[in-house]
Amino acid sequence: MIWKRGSQRKGNGAGKKANRRLTPEEMQARSVAANAPKSRRTKRGRGHVKPLDPQQADRTSRTRRAKRPNPVGAALQRAFAPIRRSLTGEWLGAPDVLRHLPFAAFLGLLFVGYIYLQYRYEYDERAIKEGRKELRNLRHHEQALRGRFESQLQRSRLDEAMADIDLAAPDTPPRILPDATTP
Repeated sequence: MIWKRGSQRKGNGAGKKANRRLTPEEMQARSVAANAPKSRRTKRGRGHVKPLDPQQADRTSRTRRAKRPNPVGAALQRAFAPIRRSLTGEWLGAPDVLRHLPFAAFLGLLFVGYIYLQYRYEYDERAIKEGRKELRNLRHHEQALRGRFESQLQRSRLDEAMADIDLAAPDTPPRILPDATTP
């Protein structure tokens, strides 16, 4: 039957349908259907709604729907978990850390000792190189003095040998005699 605008509806209620009260399950289904995400299959988002128990419907209307974990994000969280834990300092209060504290102190002492010995070695090595350089310079100086002393010693021996045969050292430098073959 085709109804015309205002024809029988405004009458005394002959054709008027009365609204009935909804049951709690129907009210719940209507609220869940209104809050449900739109389906990809239907254009208006209407779809089949499963009836729910009242306690669960109250929880789902207040809380968000749980997302599926992203596998890449989960892998990144697992990879960077040690860095995050070390930066936050959670691991410092762990019982394992407190149990191994003497060993960590021993390792720290070894590191400090190693660094001290490394610096000491470099200092001693530098001192040895400087000592070798100074020794080389002193040897050169000794050789120069010994050479001068030897030359003086040979000169004095020559003077002694010339005195034995009654010769004296010349006072003037020697002259070059002309060669007979040169004109």
